[in-house]
Amino acid sequence: KMYNSMLRSNSETLRRVLKADLNIHSREPACWTAQVLDAFQGLRRCDSFVQALRQGTPIPIKEFTDDLRHRLRAVWRDVEGVNPRDTYSKLATYQSLFAVPFDHNVRAPARLPRHMHLDLSPHVMTNVSRFRLRAHTLKVETAAWDTRNTLLCDRCSCDEIQDEAHALLVCRDADVCALRRKYAYLFNCFSGDFSMEQPFLQQASVQDASDFLLQHNNKLFSFVSELMDIMLAGEDQSQADQPNSLAEGPPV
Repeated sequence: KMYNSMLRSNSETLRRVLKADLNIHSREPACWTAQVLDAFQGLRRCDSFVQALRQGTPIPIKEFTDDLRHRLRAVWRDVEGVNPRDTYSKLATYQSLFAVPFDHNVRAPARLPRHMHLDLSPHVMTNVSRFRLRAHTLKVETAAWDTRNTLLCDRCSCDEIQDEAHALLVCRDADVCALRRKYAYLFNCFSGDFSMEQPFLQQASVQDASDFLLQHNNKLFSFVSELMDIMLAGEDQSQADQPNSLAEGPPV
């Protein structure tokens, strides 16, 4: 927009400055034109935008913003369909459990998660965020950075990997089962498999966990927070608090 406005400016001095900057971009990588040309890389219409800038013609804003939005969303398209149980990737986990369809009728490239619009306590907000970002010490996470840890759940005898889906729907720990009974109405979507007598599923897929987490019930976040309190009780969270680059996988 600034570039297009400069082209329309009635200031001769401003137009000369723009032209001079364009003329030096090949030998001065710090100039404005060189940086803009570099920013065009990766856009679907990169060549046409570069040509417009070099010729001093306006850049079509709608096409540019559409391409920019498409590039910003590429990180999620790259992990679409990846099962987080097949590869360690926080991006794949987040996309599989919490992804909602992109809204093509809004200008923003993404939407804020629903819980961030609610008046939740700091403790609940922290627990929910940790769960969503895999910044916790469930076994599926700790085994990624501590090879001495097993992936299997240590709170029940299911002999299953302790990941988010297991904690939400399968774990048979007494405290976790009591919590599910407390929030039994959240499990109505599993009416044929869940009951007060058996407050757990025999098995749960990533899709089952995603369907559960995407239901529109604000009490869901209280359940997730209390579940985190139970599952992580007595665990050292210092490692989960540390910044890391594990979005793409564990360190080599």
